[in-house]
Amino acid sequence: MRIGNDDFIAAGTSSNMGASFNSTPVWLGHIVNYSIQLVFSNSPVGTLKLQVSNDEGNPSLAPTEQSEGVTNWTDVTGSSQAISASGDHTWDVANTGSRWCRFVWTRSSGSGTLTSARFNIKGA
Repeated sequence: MRIGNDDFIAAGTSSNMGASFNSTPVWLGHIVNYSIQLVFSNSPVGTLKLQVSNDEGNPSLAPTEQSEGVTNWTDVTGSSQAISASGDHTWDVANTGSRWCRFVWTRSSGSGTLTSARFNIKGA
């Protein structure tokens, strides 16, 4: 069984929500269920959404190179969440069939810090 819990951002650092960005893609091979938890501070204003891809990529490479060639991303219907203050957000996904996932931050105004971005995976 594949089980994991890891950071989208390096420990001891933070992500600036004063600009739009895409998270690092996560390979979902052998995964059935996953959750993503984001915690942010200050006053970010924008939208978070979840995206998936079924592009092949190369999961056997080093983690920083696994998603090379993953270029086709599709928004997950109903995953968009408007953000206008500090707080948190979680997506829980059951029975996924996707090969890759990532989250997207689209800034409208304000600034903030993504203080924690963790994913938890469980699969066969």
